[in-house]
Amino acid sequence: MACPLPRIAALLALLLPLLWAGAPLAETPRIGAEDDWYPYTAWRNERVEGMSADIVRAAFAASATAIELAPYPYSRCMELARSGSLAACFNTTPDSRIKAQFLLPQEMLFSDDIILWGRAGERPVSDLEDLVGKRVAVTIGYTYGERFDNYPNIQRIPVRRDLNGFLMLQRGRVDYVVAFRGTTQALLDDNPELVGQFSPLATVYRPQLYLTFSRHHPQARELLQRFDAGMRQIRQDGTYQQILAHWQLSDGQTTAHGSTLNERHNKKAELP
Repeated sequence: MACPLPRIAALLALLLPLLWAGAPLAETPRIGAEDDWYPYTAWRNERVEGMSADIVRAAFAASATAIELAPYPYSRCMELARSGSLAACFNTTPDSRIKAQFLLPQEMLFSDDIILWGRAGERPVSDLEDLVGKRVAVTIGYTYGERFDNYPNIQRIPVRRDLNGFLMLQRGRVDYVVAFRGTTQALLDDNPELVGQFSPLATVYRPQLYLTFSRHHPQARELLQRFDAGMRQIRQDGTYQQILAHWQLSDGQTTAHGSTLNERHNKKAELP
């Protein structure tokens, strides 16, 4: 007996998502991962390692999607994703330029504090105005919040790696370094001779970090959908929380309190 058309349509509506989730992509897509941003992502022991690398792998595994993680310096990684040579790149703190040039998923990877570091014993910094005329080491390609990135008359000194900025700070070649709390702790663990030489002076920004997808790669839009589906799955089944606990970050969020330099400047700008 023939199956009524409405029933066929209902069956297709149930089956298509299952077929899509298990369908392999034509080629294994390559996703760029930062090669020197431990403990989040780095090239170590002949493989890409780190907390966000574990999250990305778990999310795509949950959506039955094969991927290849390829290590690159961050600025190179983002350029390859922008041009479509890579399907995506992480870890990205989105600003208006990033949002215009890339596709962002609904699900973030994690959050952490960006800290302004000075030499040990220096007084805290309370306002972006305090940085006018100061030399601040910033890592090439990174974004630190639009207020900080666009604030005039800060002498931003570009460095290839966070470590280079801290070595310049140690030698008095810059006045401050801007770097994430988690990566700075890992850097100090790897370079114990630097321990005790620097102090956190202010929280600059409290961003969410993302896997950023190309607008020009042919598989990127489908990969974004699979990533979001996989992230929702690993949050629901506890895998995400297990990864954070392994890397000693709770709930994917910073534990710090208080306003950031960017937030304080925003409030001042809103005053009549």
